[in-house]
Amino acid sequence: MDILGWLWWALVSVLGLLWWLLALLWKVVWFLISGWVSTLLQIAILVAIVFFLKYGWQRAPAELWRRGSAFARFSWKWVRAREADAGGGSREVLRERIRIVHVKEFGDVNVSTLMSLAMLAGLALLAALP
Repeated sequence: MDILGWLWWALVSVLGLLWWLLALLWKVVWFLISGWVSTLLQIAILVAIVFFLKYGWQRAPAELWRRGSAFARFSWKWVRAREADAGGGSREVLRERIRIVHVKEFGDVNVSTLMSLAMLAGLALLAALP
């Protein structure tokens, strides 16, 4: 009978650990989602304030709706991986001539390269410390 007690204890312990890990995962996911929702809400309120200051309280709701629906259409097409101006029907394909412009000269460095070099220099200085 003792073996059944030990097996029951092991099963309950494993299930309790799994329950605790699931609760922890849910807390982390909820923390991340609530941060995104809060950030998006703050951005929406800031945009609404700017619109109300720019257009006034009578015209601002219509402008918000007009611009918001255009942004929503763009976002929906982006999520669906479609072209923003792709409409139905047959449209002739325009061929554009692509012109390659080289504006970078020898010695030009971008920000990513500077950050990588700064990190390497920092690591070299850290390695040089006694």
